[in-house]
Amino acid sequence: MENINSDINAIGSIPDFHLIEVALARFAKGEGPLDLKKWLITDNAFDFRTESARGRFLRAVSSSILVFANDNHKTLIGNLFSTPGHDNLKRKAIFWQLLSGNVLFRLISKYVYAKAYFSGRATMSGKDVFAYLKDLQATSLQLNAFSDSTLDKIACKYLTILKKLEMVDGAVKKRILNVRLTENELLFFVYFILSVDNETRDILKNQYREFFFLEKAELVQALKSIKFMPFIDITSTGEALNVNLKLSPKELMDVISH
Repeated sequence: MENINSDINAIGSIPDFHLIEVALARFAKGEGPLDLKKWLITDNAFDFRTESARGRFLRAVSSSILVFANDNHKTLIGNLFSTPGHDNLKRKAIFWQLLSGNVLFRLISKYVYAKAYFSGRATMSGKDVFAYLKDLQATSLQLNAFSDSTLDKIACKYLTILKKLEMVDGAVKKRILNVRLTENELLFFVYFILSVDNETRDILKNQYREFFFLEKAELVQALKSIKFMPFIDITSTGEALNVNLKLSPKELMDVISH
């Protein structure tokens, strides 16, 4: 069973998500855990008030964001965050890294946020997330160890993360914002999910499929666009949409940059 933890609380408490981008950029340059520890904790690069806060940030980023399924995935993210610019894509990549690196974040995103998004709801609240977590407690021994106050904080910080990533807006009840991936973001996400989850090449069966933020027909039409032909091979058979990647992670970033 995948590990369920409360990293969402620490990540949601990060005052400026640009700090995560900086951490990923340094990681992309080859800095390891000891380098990041010195930079974040000893040198206090981000001026956190206490050492315990610095430690929580480092542990959460290390266990939920700096997590890679394989070398291809690691290289893909490394190349993105070592390339100047692409601020919107990097912000979305933090969301995608959380999906792949933190099981509780992925479950909430799939069964609360995406469900609300595709049902056409205008808002979602911490109560929606809390209700889902309480239901999940019935089948998760790990989540059973969490108190109601911890679950309530996770629900609140989850929405804070989405707000900082510009996916929701508002105070208590969050307004669900429309998400439209650009062509570059769409192409990058195809490479991302097929690097993270390579058990099937069928995009429609991929566990991250909802996070294209497109209905099935729209997604099929978008990926079959002639613009993507130099970068991916698509075979459509019945209900399957199989995709093979043509570029290396470095070649992909060259394409997106130019």
